[in-house]
Amino acid sequence: MAGLVVHAVVYAAINVLLVVIWVLSGGRENEFWPIWPIVVWGTALVIHAGAVLGPDLVRRRAPGPTGAGRAASEAPVVKLSSQLDTSAQPRPGAPGRRWVAVMFTDIVGSTRLNEALGDVEWHRLLASHRSLVRRAVTERGGTEVGTAGDGALARFDHPTSAVLCAIDIQRSIEDQREDHSFVPQVRIGIHAGETVDDDGDLVGRVVNLASRVVSEAGAGEILVTEPVADQLVPSLEVEDRGLRPLKGLPQPRHLLAIRWSAAATGPPTT
Repeated sequence: MAGLVVHAVVYAAINVLLVVIWVLSGGRENEFWPIWPIVVWGTALVIHAGAVLGPDLVRRRAPGPTGAGRAASEAPVVKLSSQLDTSAQPRPGAPGRRWVAVMFTDIVGSTRLNEALGDVEWHRLLASHRSLVRRAVTERGGTEVGTAGDGALARFDHPTSAVLCAIDIQRSIEDQREDHSFVPQVRIGIHAGETVDDDGDLVGRVVNLASRVVSEAGAGEILVTEPVADQLVPSLEVEDRGLRPLKGLPQPRHLLAIRWSAAATGPPTT
């Protein structure tokens, strides 16, 4: 565009100069006639202007697509955007649902014990207890999901494995107490159902319900929900504890206690 402007300015200046020369030299009486260079150069200027301004005029005057034409022209764009939209696609490593048995353990009177023993001795006792729980979970094929304060959370593929692990924990504590060792009492709650497994972490109502069950258990007690009791091997005996209202849940739940002092502790039968 700048070149066209320069061309037009030079063209105008030269033409004015030619006309002045023509007038001073006698006008029509002189053989010099500037009209021909003006016409030829003007034609070249018009061609130059057409080459520069022509594409812009075509774009401005071209009508946009309407009706079916607009839909046809926009269809590839819509299709491309839908292909690029990955919000609805499953992400790698997305959480999956699985059926598990969840076990919670909790030391009875932990706050009072911590105050009585002091932080150093309480830390030693807590480390010993966690080691006991982890060993029992591993031996019964479970997986420790995490710890919170003095509690532990573990998962198992079958309710019988979870209950047998709980029995192992209670019996180990009882054996240590018979040796005159100070071991805190533990209560255990177990529930089973479908939960979300998010990279090793458990999320869902099953975990919340299991945490409520353990809060209903007494010292040295193993409480389970009805879904757990329904799948236990016959050698495991239970005592009915009836319907219990659980904090945060709209309906009471049927809880049962495991008779672990006389229960079998062999491998689970599935």
